[in-house]
Amino acid sequence: MYHPQQLSYVIKQGDNLYQLAKHYHTTVPMILSQNPNIDPYNLQVGASIVITPGENFAAQPDYNMPVCPDFYKHIDLTNSMREVWMQHVYWTRMLLISIAEKLKDQNDVTNRLLQNPYDIAKIYANYYTSDAAKKIAQLLTEHLQIGAALITALRDKKSAEADNLNRQWYINADKMADAFSSINPYYKHEDLRKMLYNHLQLTTQEVAMRLAGNFKADIQAFNKVEDEAISMADYFSSGIMKQFPNKFLS
Repeated sequence: MYHPQQLSYVIKQGDNLYQLAKHYHTTVPMILSQNPNIDPYNLQVGASIVITPGENFAAQPDYNMPVCPDFYKHIDLTNSMREVWMQHVYWTRMLLISIAEKLKDQNDVTNRLLQNPYDIAKIYANYYTSDAAKKIAQLLTEHLQIGAALITALRDKKSAEADNLNRQWYINADKMADAFSSINPYYKHEDLRKMLYNHLQLTTQEVAMRLAGNFKADIQAFNKVEDEAISMADYFSSGIMKQFPNKFLS
């Protein structure tokens, strides 16, 4: 049997009773009956009201977030973040092929790839300090530069150099986990660390298969890299939307 439990909700900019009722699986009359002193046409931002969720409401840790988000603002950030992270793995792949095959476009591809950290940092600059955005660009640039040197060392069968670069790659991943988790409470350090390590492992598999000439396995590995890049992008977007909910209101 369902046992309703009241919760206290703090009114946010953009909230309205219809959306609140819809979100909490209740009705506007029910909310009004529990809060007789509120004006439904002039909700006061910062005021607390009582809500008894309906039976189908699944309580979440962030239940007190605004419930009237702007769908298009969410989609815009999601798409922008996905675009830069997909470019990250696409241009990394193009550089991998250039290095592996010793193509003449390596310098041009490298230059285009190294633009990517600044494209990612540009998104973060909309929400964080310029120093935070610069740190993100710096660490991502280092990540790409180490990766390029590692691919080259593996191609040339310089095992000791490759091992050293691989260690540097993971140290850089730890630094990125530190940096991202320091600016956003919804970026959990251990989650970030696992996610970034997985990114390195999948990329390493892709590199190994390409250098071995196993192109079918190489493509299969890159398919996993693509999927993981989208998951990473969505994780980063979600954290921003949770930390700055008022920037995504209607």
